[in-house]
Amino acid sequence: MIAILVAVKQELNPILRRAQANDVVRQAHLDFHEGRLGGQPVALLALGVGKECARIAAEMTIKCYRPDLVITAGFGGACVRDVMDRDIVIGTEILELEEDRGSDVRWRVVGQPTSLHALEQFRGNFRVHYGRIITAEEMVLKAANKNRIGQASGALSVDMETSAVAAVCAARRTDFLAVRCITDRVHEDLPEQFNDFFVVGQLQPGRVAAAVLRDPRLFLDLARLGCRAAQAGQTLARFLEAAVQQVSLPAMAQRRAA
Repeated sequence: MIAILVAVKQELNPILRRAQANDVVRQAHLDFHEGRLGGQPVALLALGVGKECARIAAEMTIKCYRPDLVITAGFGGACVRDVMDRDIVIGTEILELEEDRGSDVRWRVVGQPTSLHALEQFRGNFRVHYGRIITAEEMVLKAANKNRIGQASGALSVDMETSAVAAVCAARRTDFLAVRCITDRVHEDLPEQFNDFFVVGQLQPGRVAAAVLRDPRLFLDLARLGCRAAQAGQTLARFLEAAVQQVSLPAMAQRRAA
């Protein structure tokens, strides 16, 4: 079993359209979609935005499914100029941002994906980068901040969930991979209201509508981001479908040998 954890439905829905995952199973308060992707048995979950949502969901996923592999996937922001929108970043080392005071950027290493070898020779019609992924408490909105964090840490991409999933998997001795599809480039600012759109890890459409009413110019920025996210979602889904076909699950191998 492979568990694929994303943050929001905009990331999950394109994967569901490519998967045979019609069974929805409620575990505690989480709705898992069970089925197959790329011929592999999968459990898919949109866990909510942020580290706390990610930690709880990862704990519940491992407790309920005991997966051979957890893939934490979703959208990310680029931290270097060579990484473009719709590029795929595969984490080789997972960092957690601890402090960003402008001139003083501090982070810690959370772990290294334990099944990275499965995708090191990945071939496909994708622009793929291998490198560090860093997780922040909030979405990094300013281009100057993304650039500074990237230069200080060497991270290629920043997100809000990966380090939490990585920490849980390390503690539970569960193999994991980290995959991010880029939605915003390092030189692009995001709307300053963006972090206010989420409550307890979930997007609140009412807050988005209220923000647009206060500042109609925001509509064009959000429309552009929505289009970019839709394209990234399709790319991420295609990549995951291709990638899981290259993964050899230990439990499956043992069953075949038996």
